[in-house]
Amino acid sequence: MTTQQIALVTGAAGGFGSAICASLLEVGYHVLAADINGEALEKLTENLGFPQNLRCCVMDVCDVGSIEAAVNSIRQQPDTTLSVLVNNAGVISKNFCLQDQGPADAKRVVDINLTGAINCASVVSRVMGKQRYGRIINMASVAGIWGASGGSAYAASKAGLIKASESWARELGPLNIVVTAVAPGICVTDMLGKFVGQDQVPDASDSRVVKSIVPIGRLGTPQDVAEVVTFLATCKTNFINGAVIEMDGGMRVGQL
Repeated sequence: MTTQQIALVTGAAGGFGSAICASLLEVGYHVLAADINGEALEKLTENLGFPQNLRCCVMDVCDVGSIEAAVNSIRQQPDTTLSVLVNNAGVISKNFCLQDQGPADAKRVVDINLTGAINCASVVSRVMGKQRYGRIINMASVAGIWGASGGSAYAASKAGLIKASESWARELGPLNIVVTAVAPGICVTDMLGKFVGQDQVPDASDSRVVKSIVPIGRLGTPQDVAEVVTFLATCKTNFINGAVIEMDGGMRVGQL
């Protein structure tokens, strides 16, 4: 009997998460879609057409017991291997240094974006270590490389996740567990709409400002990100370890 390859995706009901789930399903993975929002998981299943290889799980990345329960549910299934963890759960908040509520907002962002990923990696890596195989893919951001005005806690959490990825690559590499980070630039998601104060998600190509700073002339999409995550999940070589893949349409090099 063929062993089923399981991918655990956190924050699965969001923009990036749903696209990543769809892409991993397309290439043959069985996906455990984890999210703290149960109603959103139900919508995810409907939107993906109720695929038989998709299972949903309400999980809180800030609760280690919740993570262990999700992972144990995989281990109890016969002929399955937890091959991939996509640490995608995350939130963003406008967090200016002068705001009174800044510290409380910052703690929430860091708890979910960084500590949550540490929690998941800790639980999952113990399983992957025993089987001597695994792929851990962490969703970072170019904000973690450049900083972000009004988003210092978000930027700090993503910078921390990048450095955690590099550290885990050293720790887990000898166990044939490859750890990478993906750092998207400005992408068209609900999270972006909330950050810029728009009720609707901005269009990927309607901004003159975007066209002036992104050489390819558009914003990123969840499908762009899912393409890279799927490549990292399916890539046979274990030599891409500790890499941080910036995907910003060339915005870093920009154009005048």
